[in-house]
Amino acid sequence: MAARTRLIVVAMLALGLILGLTACMGGWFTHEQNATLIVGQPAISGNRGEVLISVTNMPNQGLASIAIDDQGITTTNIDLTSVQVEGLNGFTLLASEFVGTHGRLTAINSTSGSVGGTIIKITFEVTGANPTFTLDKTKVSIGSALNTLITTWDLNTNANYYAK
Repeated sequence: MAARTRLIVVAMLALGLILGLTACMGGWFTHEQNATLIVGQPAISGNRGEVLISVTNMPNQGLASIAIDDQGITTTNIDLTSVQVEGLNGFTLLASEFVGTHGRLTAINSTSGSVGGTIIKITFEVTGANPTFTLDKTKVSIGSALNTLITTWDLNTNANYYAK
């Protein structure tokens, strides 16, 4: 009887050890979230609109710079003469230009990087129904707080939410 009890106790300890190790290996079964640049859908109120640009899961101590080259931003039904760009959460706008239906901008955070959160707010006047604000990923460069380019990232333009 003692041998049987000892066998049950050893089996239960082994099962507990296996379950504990399996719990520690959760990262092996969970896919790593990619760094993502999020361009929110235009939020319209009357004839005014707003687009927020956010980031999530940025590596290398976070995103510290963003440059959207000429014609990297394309719009429809937006008065580009009314566009106002504001850096958020430590980001400072260095330059922006919006002409015709295209635009570009550059912003940095000189003190730290943003692993996740809203970095830019763009406000504008609407000139027609269903305004759009689109980024061309091939014309966007993002840099980390470690002064390196972040080259592996996704662009999400279908987001109806903003990163906090």
